[in-house]
Amino acid sequence: MYCPKCDANISDSFEPDDPSVGIVGGWYCDICDLVVAGQEEPMEDDVMVSPTKREPGTPISEISGRPGHPGYEEFKRIAKSWGYD
Repeated sequence: MYCPKCDANISDSFEPDDPSVGIVGGWYCDICDLVVAGQEEPMEDDVMVSPTKREPGTPISEISGRPGHPGYEEFKRIAKSWGYD
């Protein structure tokens, strides 16, 4: 495990959650004074799963909720796709 800020190895700094005192476990970087929260320490054979990349939707700058304004038809199309009339 490496610090996301300075890239120092912080593998040995893992501490588990301690709900009795309200502490969320994770790793700690002494160099950056940074807490990297986590549920559990990863194992050597763990596989990193990342979200799939998808195309972004309609930019908010191209949508308008005001009838007669540019972007209103796109607003209605999106609303309809969510089940609104």
